[in-house]
Amino acid sequence: MKVKVLKTYKDKHTKNLHKIDEIIEMTAERFEEINSTSQGVFVEEIEEKKVEKQEPKKPTSRTKKQVK
Repeated sequence: MKVKVLKTYKDKHTKNLHKIDEIIEMTAERFEEINSTSQGVFVEEIEEKKVEKQEPKKPTSRTKKQVK
């Protein structure tokens, strides 16, 4: 899952420093572990938008009405 960092923190497993607004990938289990600390919530889940493939639209022909 992709998450957005809300508070700067140092990951105890990877030893990486994650800064505010950084987008990182982690498991749901790790997400729960990080946010269950006594210091509060550090990351929030980002909803991944699934792009659906759309069929191209067929051009429509518009004819002008002839005025008599």
